[in-house]
Amino acid sequence: MASKNDEKWLANFEALKAHVAETGHFADKHTVLNNWVCYQRKRIKAGTMPEEQKRLFEELAASRSDNHTGGRRKKSI
Repeated sequence: MASKNDEKWLANFEALKAHVAETGHFADKHTVLNNWVCYQRKRIKAGTMPEEQKRLFEELAASRSDNHTGGRRKKSI
């Protein structure tokens, strides 16, 4: 049985997935969804994210649009 944290992670991931499908990019700065993305990147760098979550997150990051939208260049992950 999945834990409550796993369910929350999946809900946030699905919200991000829908946003990427609509816009082609991760969420803008100063949004709850962007804060979640930043936290996931920290977990990957620290090595604390489970492999399945890491795989899903990295696949979604790779599916983003390559078009630059202005401002700083996006991070690879």
